Amino acid sequence: MTQQRPEFMIDSWDFSTHPAQHIDDGFHERQNSWFHFQRDLPGISAWLLAAGIPEPLIDAVLEEDTRPRFERTTEGFLLILKGVNLNEGERPEDMLSLRILYYKGNIYSFRRRPLRSVAILRERLQRQDGAESLHDFLIMLIEELNSRLEELLDVIEVEMEVLEDNDKGWTTSLRQQKLSLLHRRMLRLVRFVRPQLAAVERLGIDAQKWLESENLQWLTNERDSTQRELESLEMLLQQVGMLREQLQQEVAEKMNRNTYWLSVIAGVFLPLTFLTGIFGINIGGMPGVDSDQAFWIFCGSLTVIAVIEFLLLRRLRFW
Repeated sequence: MTQQRPEFMIDSWDFSTHPAQHIDDGFHERQNSWFHFQRDLPGISAWLLAAGIPEPLIDAVLEEDTRPRFERTTEGFLLILKGVNLNEGERPEDMLSLRILYYKGNIYSFRRRPLRSVAILRERLQRQDGAESLHDFLIMLIEELNSRLEELLDVIEVEMEVLEDNDKGWTTSLRQQKLSLLHRRMLRLVRFVRPQLAAVERLGIDAQKWLESENLQWLTNERDSTQRELESLEMLLQQVGMLREQLQQEVAEKMNRNTYWLSVIAGVFLPLTFLTGIFGINIGGMPGVDSDQAFWIFCGSLTVIAVIEFLLLRRLRFW
């Protein structure tokens, strides 16, 4: 019986043949197929129940807050991954969740906001040069997620180099501000990449029972890519710490230098202020009150005292 495509179904492909064929009807009777859903639209729970998927698994793929994880089930597995947010006006480090349910020979994926990695695979399938099998599709999906993350890390590394070299002549306070923003971005990424590595590792261990040797090697490569991305993030975080210490040291040195010069200036003007204070007393008996040259003699004396103090401080190596 012909089934109308539900509104929440974004795409569907049959991998029984190569190239994969687009599915327009008979969704519940399909095997070896991929179904991609918009998870926040009404009616999806009932459709999944009609497809024979247990209610606990439906709750798992439709819940709001998730972290990357792998969970084995009796008829397959649940894999939750995170992808870089490349939607317009969004921050890439606010990673998007992609829930993947492998159940009785089919893959069901669920999203709330578009993922560029999934869009690339859909474009390949439409050009008929996509994955050759459902297992191959799963590995290509993980590969695309890793590729988008690597591109983001390349951008972050460039931003880090700009902050370290400071070719733009930014002030220390501006560099500290930009460094804090970059630090927060990396912390958001580490929050999800670390459990994602654990999920891919568990998938690789479980896949040894049912995945072909060639695809298993590809999956191992993607696990290594995720490990490398995590290590790159941790290295960048260490660079942030080192640069932050350097900037703090620069600020401390600048403050010490300013305090030092203020102390030197205060030391030079202390006796001068003392003398001007004494001679500013407007009472009888002040020396030079009746002399026309007294003011200039007094200014010359202050100049001589200032020069002597300057030479004395220099001889004592105050700078």
